[in-house]
Amino acid sequence: MIGASTALLAAVLASGTPLMPVSGGNALTLPAQRHVVRIDMGSGQAPVWLLAVQQGGADGRGLSLFRSDDGAHSFHFLAPIQPDAWHPDRAELLVVGRDVALVYSYEAPELGPSRRHDVWFQWWRYQPSANTWAPEPAVRVFNAPDDSVGYSRALLARDSAGRLWIQAFRLEPDGRSTAVLSVSTDGGASFQQQPDLDQVPRRGGGRLSSVGNKLVFVYGMHDGLVPARMRIRQDSDPLSTWGAVQQAFPDGIYHGAALSAVEDGQGGLHFVYKDEWEQLYYRHFNGSAFGPRTLLEGRPDWALQPATTRIGDTLYVFYNHMREFNTQHELRVRVLKEGVFSEPVVLDSSATFKGYLNAVDVLPAGTQELPCFFGEASWAGSPGRVSRVMLAVSGEEPPAPGAQIFADDFSRTTSQGLGEAWTVRGLWYVDGTRAVSDWDGEDVALALPSRCRDCSVEVRLQHFAVGEAVLLLRDQGSARYSLVSRPNGWLQVRREVAGHVTVLGEASSGLSSPGEPVKLSLSARGAGPVELVASVEGQVRLRVVDSSSSALGAPGLAGLRTPIAGVWFDDFRVRQLATGGSAPP
Repeated sequence: MIGASTALLAAVLASGTPLMPVSGGNALTLPAQRHVVRIDMGSGQAPVWLLAVQQGGADGRGLSLFRSDDGAHSFHFLAPIQPDAWHPDRAELLVVGRDVALVYSYEAPELGPSRRHDVWFQWWRYQPSANTWAPEPAVRVFNAPDDSVGYSRALLARDSAGRLWIQAFRLEPDGRSTAVLSVSTDGGASFQQQPDLDQVPRRGGGRLSSVGNKLVFVYGMHDGLVPARMRIRQDSDPLSTWGAVQQAFPDGIYHGAALSAVEDGQGGLHFVYKDEWEQLYYRHFNGSAFGPRTLLEGRPDWALQPATTRIGDTLYVFYNHMREFNTQHELRVRVLKEGVFSEPVVLDSSATFKGYLNAVDVLPAGTQELPCFFGEASWAGSPGRVSRVMLAVSGEEPPAPGAQIFADDFSRTTSQGLGEAWTVRGLWYVDGTRAVSDWDGEDVALALPSRCRDCSVEVRLQHFAVGEAVLLLRDQGSARYSLVSRPNGWLQVRREVAGHVTVLGEASSGLSSPGEPVKLSLSARGAGPVELVASVEGQVRLRVVDSSSSALGAPGLAGLRTPIAGVWFDDFRVRQLATGGSAPP
């Protein structure tokens, strides 16, 4: 199921965009819950995004609701949900028309019994006259009678009959966890407790999903090393009727809740989870059973978490890849399309801890920008912020080339340099068909007639997987953009200014062998922000947007670079980009 045939178009910032302060990088726990929703306002109005965040005392707030009117690019504080930060409640949100139903409950790394650990349901009703949302009084769904028990990890689902179901876990005096359930048949005005779904020996976690005409509950527990379990009910059955407890799949789910799930629109479920050995997997649920697993991330880490979004038949899986324990993660994405996962693309490689992720479960066809939210901090235990990256998902073709500015097929022989059209550093020669580097040092060649701003550079090259080969655009002497083909088979788009290098994006080249000959191209468009697109053999592999204050908006030269001898380049082309293309996001 993993392959390189799925073209991935990634538009990202050089780093995540900070949104609001929080007490730590794990502010968006619980990963199984959906903390963000998109509300279609109709009548030609822009959709509104609402994000529930436990700020943990930052800005003097607890569980807070934030609003965005610009496609999740920025958020402002809307109202408190539960303002007491000393009781760190987390919320799950569900859109019903223009209203939002939510459930909130306690969640923290440690769980002990407490009479305060209750579960609350609340409507946030849209107010057309003020164009805002206002809360109705919260309804207590599960009430801890004393300090011997406590409820946490509440989940919310709405079945095909419009009934609201809330599942949570009750911590028992002996340390066991009971999966409890309640349902509302009157639109959330009241809830009727249902028979318990199961009990596990340790702290439980899971996911309750409405899938077609059924409810599916998949769950596990902390440190159990036992297979994941599930129960299923048909919406047409009596309220108290559920199928028997059964094994969902042989491996367990880390903490029972290190997962993200979204229905597939065809009566099934996309399910991404971390197993007990801290590796990330995908499985598909076809409506009755789970299929085989696919490994998505093999580097173990306690902080590894997924977030998923579906657009039509395409699934986007965001996750955090650990580079340095507790201090540095990359935010990556893989795309499932036509049964094949793309190679991973790095969306944010800044040197920060990146904690739990969250994303909207389903977005409409035609969506052009897909946000992913994550907790970010200097290290796992320090105060931080909720940040956001944006993935562009429209189109998969490279920018259309226009008029040719400069071309060189190197059909000549020179023993030193590349000819009158080039200025070089290091050692180069031309062997009659190709330009070849000849020094294990900084070999740079710039095409003097190639000065341009909105243009593309293309070349065929081979570096034999022993060093880097680089395409240059907008070279201004001390600054440039570069597309780097690395010996490990990955591509990087970089911005270099006065010796400081910033990696704007990274993706697999998709080649079966990084040492084989390959045609690479890099294009740049815009004066700020600047859109850069990298392609391999005519297929887009990476699209990044440099919107920083250091973006290179001026024209410059195109060229080549490598730090090793013996790399060859051929069929060098620089073209103006065709007019009429879309502007950078």
